[in-house]
Amino acid sequence: MRAGRARRGRMGRKEARRAGRWSRALAGSLAFAGLAALAGLGVACSAAEGQPAGEAQGAGEAQGPGGAAPARSAPSAQAFRVESARLLASAARIELRLPGEVEGSRDALLGASLGGLVESLEVEVGDAVELGQRLARVDSALHSARQAQAQAELTHAELELRRAQRLGGSIPAAQLDRAEARQEAARAGLRTARLLTGRGSVRAPFAGVVAEVRFEVGEVAPPGAPLLRLVQLDPAQVTLAVSDRDVVALRTGMSVQVRTEARGQLFQGAIRRIAPAADLQTRAFSVEVEVPNPEHLLLPGMIARVHLAQEVAAERIVIPQHVLVTRLDGTGVFVLEEDRARYRPVRLGSIVGRQVIVEEGLGLDDEIVITGHRELADGDRVLITRRGECCEAGRVRFPEAG
Repeated sequence: MRAGRARRGRMGRKEARRAGRWSRALAGSLAFAGLAALAGLGVACSAAEGQPAGEAQGAGEAQGPGGAAPARSAPSAQAFRVESARLLASAARIELRLPGEVEGSRDALLGASLGGLVESLEVEVGDAVELGQRLARVDSALHSARQAQAQAELTHAELELRRAQRLGGSIPAAQLDRAEARQEAARAGLRTARLLTGRGSVRAPFAGVVAEVRFEVGEVAPPGAPLLRLVQLDPAQVTLAVSDRDVVALRTGMSVQVRTEARGQLFQGAIRRIAPAADLQTRAFSVEVEVPNPEHLLLPGMIARVHLAQEVAAERIVIPQHVLVTRLDGTGVFVLEEDRARYRPVRLGSIVGRQVIVEEGLGLDDEIVITGHRELADGDRVLITRRGECCEAGRVRFPEAG
């Protein structure tokens, strides 16, 4: 009997747990159905609130058979927050501040091609020399002796040739030919000796200042070893390294200002040369600036700062490069039309630093999107958070907050 009561007790507890699970499942289903009904009611209310009264009534009248309304897509009310700028005629202006190194406009290491004994040094460091002035002599005595020997051989060859010519037909023709060939060889030898004698004297290839003397009298210089360094200080030259973004706006003849920490004054110069190719290591373009330096105030090795400010184009539509939107079919900008952004392709002109000149596609007083344009598509609604004017020195000008 006790065993029977225990089994009945266990069965009762199992049934109670089963009934509890069914009741919880039923409650969950009812709750989910209630939430779904509330969500449907909210959507219906939202759709009704987003339409004018007339449209809501029309929607009720346009119900289909059985009272069911046809499916409709709710209009998007999303608007993108952007900043805009009204286009004005402006100037494309490039302004660079770059460090550079002062150099001589000409800088040469001079020596004797054949080398030899340094017989004399006729200048010292700091001496100003003229074009063609002799600076040093290297083995000139030896070359002079060889020249004298070559002159003697030429004189002897000329005597033999005249003697052979006086004999006329009494000597073989071959002997006369040999006398003529010996004379030509002697003349060539004399020209060579004179050339070597001239190269034994080191002369200034341009007017300048002796910056360095590397040998002393009595030393033997190897062939081609530099004996002296000659620098032309007027005009001076400042060498710059310019990036590819900026070098495209530079032109030879542009005016620049040069300043050094060693001198208090400002020097005026101009761009003399722009390298046609970038340095393979730095990927920068070498630009040479020429600066008049009659008083030799700028010296090679000084560090200079070059300021270049130049107006490239005037009264044009100039915009910052960052407002451009690049697509597979070209480049354009977003222009505001009422409260929507419309994509408009443009044709670009010269690039000036961070600015670009617009040749076609935009007009004065057009209002373009300058921030937030990366997320836009053609026809998107926009909300203007700030308006400015474009552009001044490549920058958008915003009104000061009052």
